Amino acid sequence: MIGRPRSLQGNHWEFDAELPRDASAQDPSGIPTLFGVELMRQTAIAYAHLQGGVPLDWALLMNELSFRWLREVPANEGGPLIGCVAVSTLAAEQRNKLLSGLELEACFLAGGVPLGQGRGRLSCLSRTAYRAIRRNAPAVDRTAGAPFRTGLSDVQRHGDELQAGLAWDWDDPLIFDHFSDHLPGILLARSMLDAHRVLTGFEAAHLDISCENFGEFNAPVMVSAFRSTADETHISITQLGRTLATGLCHGSRPNTPAPPLLTMDSPGA
Repeated sequence: MIGRPRSLQGNHWEFDAELPRDASAQDPSGIPTLFGVELMRQTAIAYAHLQGGVPLDWALLMNELSFRWLREVPANEGGPLIGCVAVSTLAAEQRNKLLSGLELEACFLAGGVPLGQGRGRLSCLSRTAYRAIRRNAPAVDRTAGAPFRTGLSDVQRHGDELQAGLAWDWDDPLIFDHFSDHLPGILLARSMLDAHRVLTGFEAAHLDISCENFGEFNAPVMVSAFRSTADETHISITQLGRTLATGLCHGSRPNTPAPPLLTMDSPGA
């Protein structure tokens, strides 16, 4: 999604950006909110290496990530949405004179018009440090997941509350664009957006996600959500009693049709 980088004055960078169209997206523009979240994730990683000098073999862990659409996305014209991402540092942390954490802000523009805005906070760990904290992690179980499907499973809805499992397809290129020994954050973000759509009928225009613990592939994952207002949903993702991530979805994209969802309610809901 991101391309040629350009270093600007100070700690400001700009990246070429290209968001593909997805014919299955709820939004007529063909660009789901999840693509904006992924654009922010890729931008943060590239910025950490280029501006922060983080070695390529280090682990970059996204602790917090937010993305919001600022206005409607231009309608689908048959090709990708071309633009750029402007990104800069809000705060930086060092340990032993090496970068250990970054807080960033970024803006996605197309045709010079700001379309989306994001913020992120990530940790930077050397290969040795990462191996130390993951030394007791279970082996990756590639038999887990659900072939040909990524998203919520076994959805049970009771009014403004939702309980569901989490399913993933190992061949999903957006979720598994590189090997990971833990559940990717973009997978957790997708489940939050899915939960919001089930409860409100619309795709969220704004997502905030905070990741607290590593999620493993060898145990079930539970997604719990409740709608606090007409267009705001709070989500918690847990595994074996541990909180993996919490999030907030807000807003309804104005050009998103509401899909029929009554069939997803539990009996008696």
